[in-house]
Parts: sequence; C-alpha cells; structure tokens
Amino acid sequence: MKKALIKDSVKQIKNTYKRFISIALMAFLGVGFFAGIRATSPDMVDTIDKYYDEQNVYDIQVISTLGLTDEDVKELSKISNIQEVLGSYEKDGKIELENSEIVTKIITLEDLNKPLLLNRKTSRKEK
Repeated sequence: MKKALIKDSVKQIKNTYKRFISIALMAFLGVGFFAGIRATSPDMVDTIDKYYDEQNVYDIQVISTLGLTDEDVKELSKISNIQEVLGSYEKDGKIELENSEIVTKIITLEDLNKPLLLNRKTSRKEK
C-alpha cells in the first residue's frame, strides 16, 4: 500500500512538476516570512524599550478635553505605584526651515521625553 502511494505521488509530481515547484516555493516563502517576523519582534520590542529608557519617555498620558488643573495632578499622584506626575502643555504646529515645512508637536515637560535631534545629513548611528 505504501509503495503504491509513494509511486503514485512521484508520478503526479513528475507530471505536474511546475505546479509542485510553485506550491513548494510559496510554502517556503510563507515559512520564511513567518520566521522573520517571529525573530524580529523581540528585537523591536527591546529596541523601543531601550530608546524609551534613554529618552525618559513617560508611561501613561492622561488627557482631558477641558484640561487638567493642579488639583487633578495632585490627585493623580496619590494613586498607588505612581512615581511621578507632571503636568504639561502641548501645541501642534509647523516649522519653516530651508524652504521646507516640518510638522511638529511641541510638548512642555520637565525631565521627560527628552528630544533626540538628528541632522538630516547624518544618521543616528554616526553620532
């Protein structure tokens, strides 16, 4: 029984080898993409975690449509496991620089979200 099945399978592959090769290539391509995504995901998480630690990015942002008062900030700081609470102001805008416009978001914070300024001509690795 097994010999007949193997013999029939080999005969089918020989008769339709182009279809077999294309299906095998699609399977290998799918496995390759899946393996690549699975391998890079932890590295991406580690990279963003390291960047957030270096730039001291805040963990949670509380937003109110009417704004928050100093009393609201004091009440938020009373929550357990909260290390620090800071109030901030935000402004969306654009900067005109060398005949080009750069869309920006300006956030005023004390020692959080330290900006990383990059020159257009140099990459981050060169610094």
